[in-house]
Amino acid sequence: MDFLLKGRKKQTARELNRQKQQRRISRMKAIYLKEMRSYFHSLAAYIYFALFIAATGVYFSVICMSYGYTDYAQYVFSNSTILYIVIVPILTMRLFAEEKKQRTDQLLYTSPIRSGSIVFGKYLASVTLLAISMLVSIIEAGVLSMFGNVNWKTVLTGCLGYFLLGACLMAVGMFVSSLTDNQMIAAALSFAVVLFCMLLPNISNVVPGRARYTYIVCVLAVILIAWFFYDETKNVKITAGVGVAGIVIIAILSKVKPALFDNGLSKIIDWFSVLDRFNDFCSGILNASSIVYYVSFIAVFLFLTMQGIEKRRWN
Repeated sequence: MDFLLKGRKKQTARELNRQKQQRRISRMKAIYLKEMRSYFHSLAAYIYFALFIAATGVYFSVICMSYGYTDYAQYVFSNSTILYIVIVPILTMRLFAEEKKQRTDQLLYTSPIRSGSIVFGKYLASVTLLAISMLVSIIEAGVLSMFGNVNWKTVLTGCLGYFLLGACLMAVGMFVSSLTDNQMIAAALSFAVVLFCMLLPNISNVVPGRARYTYIVCVLAVILIAWFFYDETKNVKITAGVGVAGIVIIAILSKVKPALFDNGLSKIIDWFSVLDRFNDFCSGILNASSIVYYVSFIAVFLFLTMQGIEKRRWN
């Protein structure tokens, strides 16, 4: 009898967990569908598709079709990345800023919907539009294959890289939108951040290479991380511990491997550059570390967005 009771309890617990997961998925789906309807009821989705088709169409027709170049990823995707400077603000500026302006965010925060469901639902809606636009690129590459030999490996890896790059920038744009209640401010900030991301490879070539500048930047980074912990925990001991640990790690590395800090700013910028990793995809190189980097980048900004929502919810 005890064995049967334990089995029933386990089965009941599994059913309850399954029902909870189904409710979370259904709530996230509701947010997702709401955002998709909002995109297509406004001009945002149509402007995005028009810009994407126009930009890729120009590069496709002028470079690939006119000159006979069949490397679609190199000539279309690489040149079209600049489009994200405009696309990201258009698709992300209203995700949270509009909710705040219309005071509908209070309904979300007081509802039983988890912050993760809200963030993922909105985020998936924005990247869905990005995924749909990839079909246009595949169609263009298919047309190009009628007139020459197209390397489909580079086309597909280029599609994946372009999508991951856009997904990263969408996550950043959504985080920026969660910081303000003004869509124009959110758009301007997203524009500036995306532009900065695009310029990182050029910035790395002009930053000073002396080690002391790297030390300064690392110390400032430790201070920012410590401030983040204090803002989240309000615990001075934890904040001090994080700060001291960071400074100690920098000091140890400076003694053990001083070469790390030579030209360190360029190395740091190159490591954080989302654009440099994209170039590998356009060359047909499917690098697992680049995929992990993009996914981690997205996860960090989604987490920051969720933390901001949780903070406002409890305040």
